Amino acid sequence: MANEEKKEEKTEKEESLKEELDKLKKEKEELFNDWQKARAELINYKKEEKERLSEVIRFSNERIIKELITVLDSFELALNSLKNEEESMKEKYLKGVILIKSQLEEILKREGLEEIPVEKGKIPDLNYMEIVSEIVTNRYPKNTVAEIFQKGYLLNGKMLRPARVAVEKEIKN
Repeated sequence: MANEEKKEEKTEKEESLKEELDKLKKEKEELFNDWQKARAELINYKKEEKERLSEVIRFSNERIIKELITVLDSFELALNSLKNEEESMKEKYLKGVILIKSQLEEILKREGLEEIPVEKGKIPDLNYMEIVSEIVTNRYPKNTVAEIFQKGYLLNGKMLRPARVAVEKEIKN
């Protein structure tokens, strides 16, 4: 009888150990899955932070670029006013102003600045243009760009400043 009791005790211990082993295996599997999930979340977090930092770097020079485009506007005005000067004065200043303007444009372009294309006679794209007035020129179809008051710019594809335009107004007789 003692042999049978020992066998029964051994079987109970084996069952208990097997249950404990199964429980530990299940716990190990859950911990491993949690670890894998945490690892994947960390990898995703690192990737998102890298993208965010890249975005911060791309637009970190936005303030200086905004200031420089006002200088670019001044060059445009200077070039336009030179058109009205005497020929002898034009020659002296025109080459220098054009050179400085092109150097400034090249620097800004390398930093990611691009001019928003605007064509007279075309319907304005309100995503990139601000209509500041309506004028009558009789040269363009109604509600199309008739005059460009200020160029618009994108910085690395992001709107920096909309182009400011006037549209052709219909004449009412």
